[in-house]
Amino acid sequence: MGLLYLDHDIGVRKSGLEEDIRSSQKIKEDWTVAGEASGTLAAYISYPEDQSDHVFSLYVNRPGLSFGYFFRAGGSLGGVEEYIMECTVEGYHERAFVSMNKPKVERLEVDGGNAKQVIEIDSGRPFALVLPVNAGEVTFFGADGTAVEFYRHQF
Repeated sequence: MGLLYLDHDIGVRKSGLEEDIRSSQKIKEDWTVAGEASGTLAAYISYPEDQSDHVFSLYVNRPGLSFGYFFRAGGSLGGVEEYIMECTVEGYHERAFVSMNKPKVERLEVDGGNAKQVIEIDSGRPFALVLPVNAGEVTFFGADGTAVEFYRHQF
């Protein structure tokens, strides 16, 4: 069991995700790492203070003999830099939304049919968040109140 842990064959603990992102994707110490992890999916975005670059990271918590998260995808994508990218992973029932927030999104509304959930977003900062696939209709809104489209990408 100890050898599996040292070899990262049983996953990275939730508390160790930022450290793993920094070491595996060579993220500098002065970059911000922001995001969140649910029970099965973790999404993060790393960027310097001037927001001139980015690296996104997706991790999955596999079913079965798994005590943590495994790196699934990452890097730099134009969709993340310019827009909002919805990322799904085959076999998982959650989705991540990752963006450098050039569209200046300030809120997210999730309409579950019976109730509407509103999530505030800092329009001046990049974001990465995780929602269940069946949470409902997702709509992002910019500072001017108009809806902002997102683009889908499956890993």
